[in-house]
Amino acid sequence: MDNKEPFDVGADPVKARRRIMTQGVNILHSLIEAYNEGMLDDPGSAANLCTMFALVAEGKVTGNFDDEIGTTKWSLTDNYVARLREAEEAILGPKIIKGPWKNSVDKSQKP
Repeated sequence: MDNKEPFDVGADPVKARRRIMTQGVNILHSLIEAYNEGMLDDPGSAANLCTMFALVAEGKVTGNFDDEIGTTKWSLTDNYVARLREAEEAILGPKIIKGPWKNSVDKSQKP
């Protein structure tokens, strides 16, 4: 993986600005929702909200406003999900022994 600092937008801050501007309305909706629910008064909740906005700047999260329930729903981008799956496979891949197995490992149990 990269040796980036947390919330590093990379060599191109213009891309980060473009992502923020693209999601600007959703970010404003989320800020209003957080204010109305009192989340901004809680330091932990406020920090989580800012972290999510940083993920928007990094291109890892996008938002959609749900008109039916009146809230913003945030989700990971497809590219970031693919990167997470690759990391998961790199970590777990060598540790998983794929079957089918012919012999049982636990021979002490009898059928």
